[in-house]
Amino acid sequence: MKVISIFFLLCVMLFAELHKVYYYTADKNIDNFKTLKVQFDRYLLKYGAYEFQAFTDKEMFEVFLEESDSIVMLSSLHYKQIAKKHNLNAVFVAQNKKSITDTNVIIGKKNAPLEGTVSTSFSKIYTKKLLRKTFAISHLTLLKVPKEIDALMSVGYGMSQFAAVSKDSFIFLQKNNSSLTKNMLIYSESDSNYRMLVAVNNESVQDKDFIRIFTNMNKSKNGKSILKLLGIDNFIKLNNTHLRELRSVK
Repeated sequence: MKVISIFFLLCVMLFAELHKVYYYTADKNIDNFKTLKVQFDRYLLKYGAYEFQAFTDKEMFEVFLEESDSIVMLSSLHYKQIAKKHNLNAVFVAQNKKSITDTNVIIGKKNAPLEGTVSTSFSKIYTKKLLRKTFAISHLTLLKVPKEIDALMSVGYGMSQFAAVSKDSFIFLQKNNSSLTKNMLIYSESDSNYRMLVAVNNESVQDKDFIRIFTNMNKSKNGKSILKLLGIDNFIKLNNTHLRELRSVK
């Protein structure tokens, strides 16, 4: 009887409509996406027909958002850029050290002249906004890179004079490569932004299983492993105040 029940469960999962969990963010310094996928898929198995897929390419990630019934993990800045186009509705926000917000900063070598190149994984519009706030200029050349860690390494090895990154990424590199960052300093800091968001593009996805996936993640060994890989402590459900702020801030 037990064998029949397991077989029936596998058949249901096989033919059930598969919900995809898509992940893309430039601010996380994950070395092994294969490990993240294995851990995530194993964790999702007990919640039903879900599958995790991480992207390293922003444009390809956005192509896949055309699908319905998708769960999306992305930065809050990226969310604000594409939420309307892809009908995304934010549900959860990442928490780290009891905070659900981070800031973005302009990093440079000490006493760097205001010329040359700024490495960034942000959009050109947002990077120029940070530059105007920092130096009241936006004429510096922008060097687009895939990840924030690439932007910081560019400054460290002299390929650019400044980097636009999240403060968390800078702190991460300071802890892991102090010799590279010892001559770097923060020139400017933005207003607070929400950390990574979990959003859906179809309200029907918001069933009990979906909610439990993220509210229970810090309650299991496998879930805690995923959170560690993501560099966060937990996921918090967004309240109405958070949602209004996400809609109002451009």
